Amino acid sequence: MDAQIAQKLCHMLASCEEATRTQALDNMGKLFAQATGPVDELTLLKITKALYYMLWMTDKPLKVRKVGVTIVETQGHFVDRANRLKFFWALFRSLSMEWPTLDKNRLDKMLLFVRIVVAGVLDLLNNGGWDRNEIEEFGKIVLDNEGIFNKRSMGLAFQFLQVFIDEFEANHETSVKKKTWSKLSAVGYLHLMKPFLHLAIIIDNRNILNTLGMYLLNRGASISGVPTDGYKLLVKKLAQSPCASHSNVKAMFEQLLEHCDDVQSTSVELVKQATEVVAAIELAVEGAKTSNSGHRKETKRNKSVAISEDVDMDDSETAPGLVDVSDVLEAEDYDMDDDNYINLADAFSPRRSNSKFGKHLKEVATLDTLRKYLVSSGQDKHQLLEKLNSPRMRRQMTLLALHNIRWLNPDRKFKCARKLHKIMTITETADNMPSRRRSIDVAKALHNIKHAKPEKSILRKRNRKSTETKHVVFNLKNNQVATIPKKTRSTLTMPMW
Repeated sequence: MDAQIAQKLCHMLASCEEATRTQALDNMGKLFAQATGPVDELTLLKITKALYYMLWMTDKPLKVRKVGVTIVETQGHFVDRANRLKFFWALFRSLSMEWPTLDKNRLDKMLLFVRIVVAGVLDLLNNGGWDRNEIEEFGKIVLDNEGIFNKRSMGLAFQFLQVFIDEFEANHETSVKKKTWSKLSAVGYLHLMKPFLHLAIIIDNRNILNTLGMYLLNRGASISGVPTDGYKLLVKKLAQSPCASHSNVKAMFEQLLEHCDDVQSTSVELVKQATEVVAAIELAVEGAKTSNSGHRKETKRNKSVAISEDVDMDDSETAPGLVDVSDVLEAEDYDMDDDNYINLADAFSPRRSNSKFGKHLKEVATLDTLRKYLVSSGQDKHQLLEKLNSPRMRRQMTLLALHNIRWLNPDRKFKCARKLHKIMTITETADNMPSRRRSIDVAKALHNIKHAKPEKSILRKRNRKSTETKHVVFNLKNNQVATIPKKTRSTLTMPMW
C-alpha cells in the first residue's frame, strides 16, 4: 500500500465537503484492493482515524448509519483476511484514542458505529467459517491494552459489552434465514468466549465486571441454536481456579454458574480444550503479575539508588542550593517546633480537603503529621523520623509547598496586592546550572504571604447620569413602542433675511 496515496486520502476523508469525503472513501476501497501483502499498522491507524473523523463530520441519522456501514464494508476489499482483522484492530484502537474527545452531540452516532463495527467483526468470522486462528486474533483485539478496555475509553467498553450478544444473535438469525450461517462447534464457541472470561479475571473495574457478567457472560450460556456446552464447562473449571479467588470475580462466577448447570455433552476433546484454555489463562495472569511486580521492584530500586546518591552528595547539614533562614524565621515569629522547623501542615495545608490543592501539597502535610505522631508516641529513634527530620528533607518539603502555592496564582484569585508574584524567589547561576540547583528565599516568601494586603475591588459603581422621565408612545405605523425625542434648543443662529 502506497503511504503517500493513503496520506492524501486521509486528508480528503476529513474534509468538510461531503462529496470529497464520499469520493475518498470509494478510492480507499480501491487502495485496499491493491494491497496484497501485510499492511503497516501505523498506516492503518492513520486511515482509521481519518474514517473516524469522516463519521464525525457526517450529520443526520440515516446518513450516519449509511456511512458507518460503508466504512465497515470497506475492509472487504482486502484480499488477505489477516488485513481485515487488522483493520478492525486499528478501528477499535482509534475509537479508544478519540473517545475522550466526544461531546454529547456526537455520542449517539459513535455508539451506533460501535454496534455496526461489532456486527462487521462477527460477520467476518462467520464468513471465514469460524476459523480457530481468526477467533484467536479476535481475542487479541478484545484483550488489547490500548484498545476497547483502555481506562480512557470506559464508554466504549460498556457499549461493546452491551451489544455483543445482541449482534451475535442477530447475525445468527439473519444468516440462518439466508442460509449463510457457518457451523460453529462447541470448541469454536469456547474459544470465542475465552477472551471475555480472561477479561473477567484481570479487569479491575467493578462496573465493567458487572456489565460483563450481566450482558455477555450470563446471556452467552443460553443462546438458541449455538452449542454452549464447551463454554459452560470452561466456566466451571475456571471457577475452581485460584486465579478467580478475588471476591468480586468469585461473586460474578457464582451467579454465572447458575446458568451453566445443564451441560449435555462432555466429550474428551471438549474437556481437553477447556483444560488447556484454563491453563493458558492462569499462565497469562501469573505472567502479568510477575511482570508488574518486577517493574515495581525495578522502580523501587532506582529510587533507592537515586536517594543514596543524593545522600552521598549532600553530607552537610544544609542541602546545597538552599538558604538556611532559621534565624530570620524565628525573628518573624512563625510557628516553629523544637528543631526550628516550620509546621508545614499548619502553614500551607487547608483545614478541609480541597481538590484545587495539589497532590504533592497534601503529601507534604501528611509527612508532617506523621512526624508529629512519631514524636508524640515516643518513637524518637525511629528510622523514618530521622529521615523526616533531616535538614535536606525538610527544606525540600518547604520548597515543594511553596511551588504549589505559587501555582495557585493567589494574586489573581484573592485580589491581593501585586507582591505575591514574588512569593517564590528562585535564582540560578552559572555555577549551579549543570546540576540544576536552585535557591529559594523562604523567609521572603512567607513574609509576602503573611503581610499581603488586599487591593480595592475593581468592580466600581457605575456613574449613571440622572435621566429625565421618557415619554413613550405607540407608533401605529411601525407597530412598535417609540420614545418621543426631547426637544433641544438649537445652537445654530439663522440669518434674519
